[in-house]
Amino acid sequence: MSRTTAAFAASATVLALLLAGCGDDSSSAEASAPATTPTFQVEASKAGMFVVSYRNAFPKLAQGRDDAAVAAVLNHSCSDIKAGKSEADTIATVLAAAENGDTAATTEEATAIYQMAKLMC
Repeated sequence: MSRTTAAFAASATVLALLLAGCGDDSSSAEASAPATTPTFQVEASKAGMFVVSYRNAFPKLAQGRDDAAVAAVLNHSCSDIKAGKSEADTIATVLAAAENGDTAATTEEATAIYQMAKLMC
């Protein structure tokens, strides 16, 4: 229950930052992908906000990962969203991309990550 609250708080923070306008950064985030390279690259400023929110909301999933690996979760999610895949299919992608060694995301966590990604794409 506290992870859900943290995820929603992170999502609210991300939304507030987006609405406040953090500036326009047209460069794309370079991210290594867990399995395949995503077809969509999120702006660096948005990827940075996602990384901070992800690390705060999901510390076990972020542990030992560099920023590029965390940003790859967002890029994979956005690739699916932009390709018109269903929410269920995109959440399945999030589950695979968020996996961190022996630590796997729950469906609840993957859904929260999906919601955060939708705001950024």
